[in-house]
Amino acid sequence: MSELLEAQLALVASQLLQQADELVAAQLRLTGAIGSYQVVPPLEVRPSAHRNVVRVVAALGGGENLTAGPAEDERETGRRRALQGIPVADVLAAYRGGVALLRDEFLRIAREEGIPADAVLLGTQRIWQLGDHYSNEFLAGHREAELDLTRREEQQRKTLLARLLDGTLTTDQMVAAGVGFGLAGDGHYWVLRARSASTDPFALARVLERAAGPQDTVLVGTYGGDAAAVLSHPVTGGLADDVTVGLAGPAGLSGLRAGFVEATQLLAAAIRLGHRGIVDRRRMALRLAVANEPELGKYLHTRYVEPIQAESAIGEALLATVETYLSRRRSIPEAAAALSIHVNTLRYRLERYAALTEADLQDTETMFEVWWALQYRNLYGSPIGVG
Repeated sequence: MSELLEAQLALVASQLLQQADELVAAQLRLTGAIGSYQVVPPLEVRPSAHRNVVRVVAALGGGENLTAGPAEDERETGRRRALQGIPVADVLAAYRGGVALLRDEFLRIAREEGIPADAVLLGTQRIWQLGDHYSNEFLAGHREAELDLTRREEQQRKTLLARLLDGTLTTDQMVAAGVGFGLAGDGHYWVLRARSASTDPFALARVLERAAGPQDTVLVGTYGGDAAAVLSHPVTGGLADDVTVGLAGPAGLSGLRAGFVEATQLLAAAIRLGHRGIVDRRRMALRLAVANEPELGKYLHTRYVEPIQAESAIGEALLATVETYLSRRRSIPEAAAALSIHVNTLRYRLERYAALTEADLQDTETMFEVWWALQYRNLYGSPIGVG
C-alpha cells in the first residue's frame, strides 16, 4: 500500500515539474501583487519561485528534508528582503502564498488523475511541512537582518548624538549625518541632560526615549555618565521622582553645543540645590547666575553667612529660618508654620540674624543679597538643616 501511495504522488509530482515555467510565472504574479515587493526585480524572485517548485516535487517524493544548504538559502533570502525594507509579514505572505499555489495545483492534478484520498492527504501534509520548515528559515533570516540594522542604526544614533553634543560637526555635516534622524538645517531643537539617583544612564536613556514619545527628532543616549538627548519637542513628564533633567532650547543646529553646555549647568545647579524634575532657564535663571558668579557669591557668603556660622549653637537654625522666611514671601506666619515653630521664635531668630549681620531684611536690595549668599552656600557648602 505504501509503495502504491508513493507511486501515485510521484505521478502528480512529475506533472508539476513539467509545468514548472507556468508555476514560476504564477508565483511571480502573486508576489508582484504585494506592494512592498515592487522594489524587488522579478529576476531576483524567479530563482526562489523555481526552488519552490523543485522542492515541492521533491517533498511529494518523500525527500527534501531541511538540510543546512537549502535552509541557509532561505535564511539569506529573508535577510535580503529585510535589507530591501520588506516587512516580515509580506515576506511570509509571498512565500506561503507560493506554497499554497503549488498545493492547489497538486490538488487539481490529483483530482484529474483520480488519486485516492489517502495519497492526497499525505501529499498535502508533505507540502505544508515543507512550507512550515522554510518559512521559519525566512523568518529567522529576516529577524537577523533586522537586528543588525537596528544595532547599526543605534550605533549611528549614538555617534551622531555624541558629536552634536561635543560640537565637532559643522552645520552641513550635521544635516548630512542627520538624514533619517530628523535633523534639518532650519529646525529648532531641545537639548537635555539627565541624571537619576537610582537608574543607570543606559536605562535612564530608555526612559527618556519613552517619555519623548513620537517626534520628528529623537536622539537619545548616554554621555559622560548621564543620559542626554536632542529632541524636536521638550520632555514634559513621564519621569521618576528621583530624576533631574537640565533642559535648554529651542536652538538651531549651530546652537546645540551651547544648549548642551547650558543644560549641563542647569543639571549641576539643580542637583546641588536638591531640585528634582525638569529644570530650565526660566526656573533656574537666578540660581544659574549664582553658579556662574562664584566670586560675588563668595563675597556675599562672607558677609551674610559666615558671621552666623560662628554662632555654632544656633547658627544652622538661624540660616534655615532666614531661608524659609525669604522663600515664603517674607510671611512670618507661613515661615513659622513651615518650620513648625512659634511666630515669636521666628521673630527672635530673624532679629538675631539681623544683629549678627547688620542685614535689614525689609530692604529689597539687602534681602536679595542675603538670598544670593544662601544660594551660594547651597551650591558650594553644606546643606542647611531645618530646625
